[in-house]
This record gives sequence, structure tokens and C-alpha cells, in this order.
Amino acid sequence: MPCCKTTNAWVYNLRVGQENRLYTVQLLREIGCCNENYHIFVNGEEHSAHELKYNFCSPLYGRGGKYEWEQDGHHFLLMGNFLSFTKSLGGYRLFIDGIDVNTGREFYTFWLRKGFQVIAIGLVFLLLGAALTIVVLLTTYGNSFVEIVGYILALSGLTYIIIGIIPVIRFRNPSSAYHHTEFEYSPARI
Repeated sequence: MPCCKTTNAWVYNLRVGQENRLYTVQLLREIGCCNENYHIFVNGEEHSAHELKYNFCSPLYGRGGKYEWEQDGHHFLLMGNFLSFTKSLGGYRLFIDGIDVNTGREFYTFWLRKGFQVIAIGLVFLLLGAALTIVVLLTTYGNSFVEIVGYILALSGLTYIIIGIIPVIRFRNPSSAYHHTEFEYSPARI
């Protein structure tokens, strides 16, 4: 029995041959106390054979945080956005032919930007921690709570920098798997 249900929906027009088709992709999440169930609908038809499950590290590490399929000559990728600073739970992103339908960015550009954001926050934490620790060491003798906070901030900064380097290294070159040509992309008006 799910504790709550959430739905993400994307509606877009894509050119298929000589005609435009309206695609509606819905992700229904049934969030329980110990598990999550996912239902993916494309134009009202459920994709029952998917491996989408909650994976905090996806797509950087591990399996399950994304689902890919081909339909009418277009490549679809539904992926967890768990490194997000804009949503507390991260949310999900839909990429069609390697383009994020929310922002219009290409797949590798999207993840490069996320990596650089995490690195920048890591640098801020590292600098704050180092400055706090140096000030305490120069002004007092012995350990203090503020010095410990400085060490924790510096260690957190190093951790964020390492986490941010992963997508920068992994997605620094455009992948041919997400580099399609000859497609027309336009958001639908609801």
C-alpha cells in the first residue's frame, strides 16, 4: 500500500517522417514506507517491462535509476535527477534524442553542468572550512568546537569535489549514443 503517489508528465511534439506527433510521457511513482513502484505511460500505454527503480547514484554509478527505449525512430531516456540542488527529492528528467525536454540542453552538457555545480559548492565548503580552522588555530590554543566544524566543512568540501568530478570526467566528451541528427524538437502547448 503506497503512502503517497506522485506523477511527472511531459508532453512534446516530435516530427516522425512528414508528420508531427504528440507524445505524452507520464511517470507514476507509488512511494511506500520501504519501497517505490514505478509505472511509465507513453501516450496512455504502460511500459510494463522496465527496470526503473530508486538509485541515488544513478546514472553515475549502479543500475536502475534510468530507463531507455526507442519509439518511432526517437530515443527516449527517463532518468533520476538525484544530484539536483533545486528539488529536495531530485525528481526525474526526460531526454528525447539526447535533449532534456525541460531545459533543451544536451545530455552530456546537462551532466557537465551538474558536475561543475557540485564542484563549486565543494570548493566553497573547503574554503570556509580551511578559513575557519586557520582562524581558530591562530587565535586560540587547543581544540574547540569551531575548529571541529572547520574540519567537517573542509572534509565535506573534499567529498563534494570528488562527487562532482565523477560526471565531469564521465561526460566530458559527447557520447555518440545520445548524439542524434535530423530531429525536430518543439514543446507542446497544453
